[in-house]
Amino acid sequence: MIFSNLKPVSTFILVLVFIAWLPSMANSRDEVPTEDKRVEAAMRMIGHQLLLCLGDKESRVLPIRKIDERYKISFEREFGMDPDDIAKVINRVMAETQTSTRYLVEVEQCTTEEVVHVLVFGSSSILPCGGRDLPEDCYSFFITLLDELEAVESSETAALSSDHPSLGPPETSPGPLRSALLMVPIFLLIGFLGYLMRKKDPLPSDPNLIPIGASQFDKKNMTLTFDGQTVELSNKETELLLLLHTHANEPVEREILLQKVWGDEGDYVGRTLDVFISKLRKKLEADDHVKIVNIRAVGYKLIVNAPA
Repeated sequence: MIFSNLKPVSTFILVLVFIAWLPSMANSRDEVPTEDKRVEAAMRMIGHQLLLCLGDKESRVLPIRKIDERYKISFEREFGMDPDDIAKVINRVMAETQTSTRYLVEVEQCTTEEVVHVLVFGSSSILPCGGRDLPEDCYSFFITLLDELEAVESSETAALSSDHPSLGPPETSPGPLRSALLMVPIFLLIGFLGYLMRKKDPLPSDPNLIPIGASQFDKKNMTLTFDGQTVELSNKETELLLLLHTHANEPVEREILLQKVWGDEGDYVGRTLDVFISKLRKKLEADDHVKIVNIRAVGYKLIVNAPA
């Protein structure tokens, strides 16, 4: 789980941040300019149709850009064209895609940015440069949707006159700024919770609880817990496991194990150690991260691997 290694307070903070961020995410989805994307697709179609009109099926139309209220169509190759063909292509695509009925087309020379051709379409179309072919050169087409532009201006004018007749156009906060403002209370909340965490003394960890692999060894209560299952250990098993853990991943000689665990208790034989090692192995076998191995002619080694 993503929060499994986090403290409860840290998890709580992350949950609060996620909940507070949801409105911003929703607003971001609402603000996606789907209409602009639809118009950009129509502009790209115009570019492709212009190239097809020239018999060019290989050259690319460069990415469409919106500059202020104008859509820019650029090409990777130079070409010359009859203005009448330009008018026919644009008119046809605009009608098929139902993008606009009134629009202005400006053809600019790429290097000088000089407007070399202008077309106005609407209730009274104007083709001032009709009949004069464009020589082969690099051109960019700038298309302004006049009905869309007038709708925006009318909306702004209506809002201005109804709300603040004596003031200029109302200011609108851009998306990124609004998102940043929404984050302010979240940062304040995180800072406050962090302050509380620093003020509160951390709870002391229990020295009797020892993690061994994925198991929990309680040396005081002489238990071993793995995956919610707890088994009891004898006094000797507890001492033996504690000694092996103290030297985890290192071999411990048989004589040291016998001396430290059994000491001077009297008669014991080497098989005693082997019997208790076998018991510990049985109680640890469910945990793949822990293993007791026999080191020939030396003793035993507790191999511990941290769980992933």
